[in-house]
Amino acid sequence: MFLQAMKLKDNRYGALQQRLEPIQLKYSPKEPRQHTPEGLAKIGMFNSTQFQRKQSVEKRKLSSQAEGKRPQSSVQRIPRTAFLKNTFQAQYVFFCENGNNGALVRRILQGRGWFAEQQTSFNVNFIWKQSNKGFNYSTLTQKKVCINHLEHHHEISNKNKLHDNLKMHCQRISKNMDDFVPITFSINLDSMTLQWDLKKFVDFFISIKKEGNQKNLWLLKPPDLNRGRGIQLFSDLRVLINQVEEFCKIRCQNSKTKGSSKGARGVTITYPDSNEKSGQAQLSFTIDQSTSNDRIIVLQKYLETPLLYNGRKFDFRVWVLVDHTSKYYFFKEGYLRLASEQFDVNNLKSLYIHLTNNAVQKNHPSYGKYELGNQLSLQDLQHYLNQQRNTKVSSAGIILKMKELIHQTIYCAGSKLRDNRKDFQFEIFGYDFMVDKNGHIWLIEINTNPCIEESSPLLQKLIPRMLNDAFRLTIDKIFPPFKTTQENFLSNLNEYAIPGYSDKDILWDYMGQI
Repeated sequence: MFLQAMKLKDNRYGALQQRLEPIQLKYSPKEPRQHTPEGLAKIGMFNSTQFQRKQSVEKRKLSSQAEGKRPQSSVQRIPRTAFLKNTFQAQYVFFCENGNNGALVRRILQGRGWFAEQQTSFNVNFIWKQSNKGFNYSTLTQKKVCINHLEHHHEISNKNKLHDNLKMHCQRISKNMDDFVPITFSINLDSMTLQWDLKKFVDFFISIKKEGNQKNLWLLKPPDLNRGRGIQLFSDLRVLINQVEEFCKIRCQNSKTKGSSKGARGVTITYPDSNEKSGQAQLSFTIDQSTSNDRIIVLQKYLETPLLYNGRKFDFRVWVLVDHTSKYYFFKEGYLRLASEQFDVNNLKSLYIHLTNNAVQKNHPSYGKYELGNQLSLQDLQHYLNQQRNTKVSSAGIILKMKELIHQTIYCAGSKLRDNRKDFQFEIFGYDFMVDKNGHIWLIEINTNPCIEESSPLLQKLIPRMLNDAFRLTIDKIFPPFKTTQENFLSNLNEYAIPGYSDKDILWDYMGQI
């Protein structure tokens, strides 16, 4: 093959003369290299949509010239720079569902030049959703699609399933589950054993009441909701029955299916009560049982002597990542969520005293009065403990105990969490813990789709870094960018800076593999 090299010679009057001279290459290919769509597609550098669009523009231009029309304006054509950017940099496509600060997730993903956004979840590489309802996990074996939820995350994120799995796990390892979580009862209102299950709870409730050293305060929780939704407090069994009836009523209203009724079922429980003349009292109520999904309630003992911060209740939120290879990690920085009102175990009317979820507290008139967003760092807590000269509790000790409890929750459902097509899925869990005045750490619950609202300057630092580092461990490995693109990305990590840490460090502590 001969190539013609162009040599330019300048004459004394400034005119250019062009001369072509043949140059023979020593090793020339037999056929010219064809930059066809098929060839580019093989190396993952071709965007067929953009290529066809460019061709169609060129065809319209030629046809208009043939008809004697004025060529189309260059504004209507795809600029070459934009074409090359879309073709050679955006290798993958993502979809981000709105809600729970989806704008932040979108911004972090847009910072990855090898990802482009699409407005629908059809035919994309990565899907970020609030839940995995309706997602067909069988597609993960057919094409390279990743989602931010494990197929069986409910084995620990669902309160009643967590309770059942922990109970079986503790029996296997000869541990007392009541050392991990507050005393919990899981009751299926549509079960044939309802009366027996409820009777066990009533007997335990009465035994604590007889001891007389506690308020005997309990929480009724829906098993599948987070952010404080549906939680109610009670210290009287008659109040519990009213709450159960209200719970059933709401579940029936929210049910999309019209289950055929199996008939009303009456439940009557007799228990000792010194306030009654006969020395006994009865609980009686009726439940309309249906063929719809089981209605389950979780009854959990309220921690009546929590460690307080300036007289107010608080809990801890930390994040745990299970990646696409079944490795799990602990994010180094958690935070405290504080109540807006002074703690009073005798006041059951105000949930602002007892529920520290940000979704609840942000509606209080004094929200942010003491701390921005009612949130503090673990370093803030340690500073407070030092001022109070509290030697029973330390931030380092709390984190160590949290990690021990996290191990147990992963172990208790490990085989079920592994029983999925794990290669293209991961999960960020929100773990909630509390500490009592004696320094004992309690696991309260585990949440899927934890709140990622940047509701304080503290969370404006922690949450973007937490998400970005989680993506570096998951989707960046599943969908790796070109080397030059990755180098440019790693050189601009200062956007996620946290004081005390290097920008390039990944702040997820490896804990183990399921």
